[in-house]
Amino acid sequence: MRERGLTWPSALLGVAMTAAIAAGCSSRSPIPEGAELIPSDATFAISVDLPAIQNSELYRKLQSDERFFGSNRLNFLKFAAATGLDPSKDIRRLLFMARAGDEGLEEMSGIVIGAFDGRKVHDFLADSGLPKRQVAGIDVFEFLVIEDRCRFCLAVLDSSTAAFGDGETLTKIAQVKGGTAPGLAGEERAARLLRRIARGSEAWGILRADDLRETLSGILKRVSADAGALARLGPIHEASFSFDTAEPMRAVIEFTATSSEDAMLVADVLKGAESLGRLAIKEAKPEFARLMSDMLIEADGGIVRVSTSIPQADIETVTRLLGGDWLAQRLKSPSD
Repeated sequence: MRERGLTWPSALLGVAMTAAIAAGCSSRSPIPEGAELIPSDATFAISVDLPAIQNSELYRKLQSDERFFGSNRLNFLKFAAATGLDPSKDIRRLLFMARAGDEGLEEMSGIVIGAFDGRKVHDFLADSGLPKRQVAGIDVFEFLVIEDRCRFCLAVLDSSTAAFGDGETLTKIAQVKGGTAPGLAGEERAARLLRRIARGSEAWGILRADDLRETLSGILKRVSADAGALARLGPIHEASFSFDTAEPMRAVIEFTATSSEDAMLVADVLKGAESLGRLAIKEAKPEFARLMSDMLIEADGGIVRVSTSIPQADIETVTRLLGGDWLAQRLKSPSD
């Protein structure tokens, strides 16, 4: 009897712990913070934990790169000035997003998440006398209008989230927030990648294209590997990435394949390239060999995962390996 009596408290404790864990999981978003606001037509998004990453070598490179972040960093500072926020104190996470057009990436828009009081920011904007329009219950303030199009708008989405950028994108963000328009997280393949991103990642991103096989082929050729097998596979439409800035930086890249079989074949091609690359570039390009020292490649149910460590001092090397303009050249609006 005593033995049975001792079992009940243990069982009750187990039930209580299970319920607590379940409650915690149910209240937690299965995708990274802010990803639920990305419109469905976005082809590129990157989110950074601003306090954690702003002193890293990678961030210094990205924020000065005019192709992607240079002018948008200025827009971010313009947003901070217009809302009365201090980026170093009030902003915790910054998410840039963009659509790809005929000329490459169009001007980005951004979402900021922080410790500010959304109501006060909204009232600050309202008191400034900026013209505004309401979309899905959210006021979109028009800061700069050229030829009847808002080139720089501002909106407060909730108590700790605000957005800035072109009026068309902010309209879509407001509609996604209000549930009247689809978001990227509602698309099966993109959502699957987003759910796999580690919750504590200091930086993460996602991109979509007609086909990323050409990009992969270009990277493989830079390490003297044959990428001909990729041409026999189905298209690769989405890829995600995440990393932390601890030294060395740990990076993870994942992309979707048309099928589980294709994913395994892509992984095999990459593994073959890794083995060949280690031998071919050990002496000719030792900096690339160092990057491949602890690379892990695997296939998981239609998704290919590549993880590796990157010393911050080798960021330039990674850029050369990827091919400086690969993102600007490869991104196109997905056809499906």
